[in-house]
Amino acid sequence: MKLYLLYLAAAVALLLSACANQLEDLSRIDATRYRAEYAVPIISSEVTLRELIGEVNDDLSLSVDADGLLRFRYTGEVPAVGSDIIFARLNALAAGIFLPITQRRQAAPFGGAGDVDLDELRVKSGLLTYNLANRYDRPVTVTLSIPDATLNGVPFSVTGEVPAYSGTGTPPSLANPNSPVNLQGYEIVLSTDSLYFEYSIRDAAGNELQPSQSTVVNITGLAFSYMEGYLGREVYPGGRDTVEVDFFDRYLEGEIFFVNPTVTMTLINSFGLPALAQVDVLNVIDVEGNVIPITGEAVENGFYFDYPRMPGQTAVTTFVFDNSNSNIAEVLSARPVALDYEVNALVNPDADTDIVGFLTDTASYRAQVSVELPLYGNADDFTVRDTFNVDLMGRYEDVIGVTFRMTTKNGLPLDLNVSGTFLDAAGNAVADLSDGALLLLQSSPIDAAGNPNGQRVATNDLSFTGDRLEALRTATRLVLTFNLSTTDGGTPFVRITDEQTLEVLLGAIVTVEKL
Repeated sequence: MKLYLLYLAAAVALLLSACANQLEDLSRIDATRYRAEYAVPIISSEVTLRELIGEVNDDLSLSVDADGLLRFRYTGEVPAVGSDIIFARLNALAAGIFLPITQRRQAAPFGGAGDVDLDELRVKSGLLTYNLANRYDRPVTVTLSIPDATLNGVPFSVTGEVPAYSGTGTPPSLANPNSPVNLQGYEIVLSTDSLYFEYSIRDAAGNELQPSQSTVVNITGLAFSYMEGYLGREVYPGGRDTVEVDFFDRYLEGEIFFVNPTVTMTLINSFGLPALAQVDVLNVIDVEGNVIPITGEAVENGFYFDYPRMPGQTAVTTFVFDNSNSNIAEVLSARPVALDYEVNALVNPDADTDIVGFLTDTASYRAQVSVELPLYGNADDFTVRDTFNVDLMGRYEDVIGVTFRMTTKNGLPLDLNVSGTFLDAAGNAVADLSDGALLLLQSSPIDAAGNPNGQRVATNDLSFTGDRLEALRTATRLVLTFNLSTTDGGTPFVRITDEQTLEVLLGAIVTVEKL
């Protein structure tokens, strides 16, 4: 509430402070004895509610529908959730491969865990070393290849000549302990859950020999930037966040009802696989600290959100909780001060292994949640209170009387009454703003659709003289209580649009006496 309805009531503070510049001019009159009255025009302005509110903050925005209806939108966003869970699992599984070669075609277990079935991988990092030994008494040609690991379409392969073994000492070998092969950029295609290594050792006559003892391949530091296949049914936990709703800040009493309020979830997703949003938490916290759950089928069962079909794409899904699918109208009219939410993502929710998905190591999803309060509804004795610092008359000892007159020409369907009390530095009440409440705004008449179709004028005079003025000189704070109702005591629904205007005319008669 403090961010907008109180802007209307700030005009009361203008009654008391906006003429400061004019009074400064009066204080410069020379020492000649006199008593005089001065009429001082202060404000003559016509504004729309949107102009009156102006820029708000990053978490609160004011939007205008096509028909002009104003909406307040409160927004929150949890940090993005990355794909590191499944990548960390795969990287741990394949980070180290030590494979003794004992046959011409050798399989190394390679793939996902549990229900993960990988078809393709792209290597982000990894080093491969080999020791291709010859224990035969004749020279040989050795070839090591990985047909399913390609770089720019060319399978990995290394070949070389190895001299004959003398029969004693360490057998000769083709080895690269000090110059490992950098596997970055390689693509690995997996037709099964294994990666196959092919090895050939031939003598000069072309005879195929069995691999020698101590023939090994070692891969270290293996990590991936892309994976494709059936990536399992997995919950990616989302963060928990709170959207602050300050509409009811400083609330005291009364009722307000919004027609068609909404909570909108926007899911921004670069995971290339089906996913279901699981709404683990969706609660409103009211002004008394009560936690009120938002209920509905989408909260109970979740809802599907879209996913990209190609790497580099991002899919955006918007889901709106409204009157048709939840208890949102009832909950958001219960004087909320915050919306507490947590949204998780269940990937491959239907466990359909025929769906080929993909993930990149930069993939993520994030949830944005906004609470929209349309300025369409009704209010009955909606009351708030706020405190303003004041320093009104201490500098103007020659002023012995001030009468303010404020006239409002109101095209908004709102009645606004205000009462106030001035306090000194110790918190003691020193004077009332007026005798009883002031009708600051008188609501405009409305048509059958709740749209204002005219203006109403309200005029208020505030006089400060004698003891009342002296009390005002000691005031440091002004406590204002505002009572808001829509047209006809809050019975019909009304609409507030960006075309409705409020005109404020403010002037003062200042009595100055110089002795």
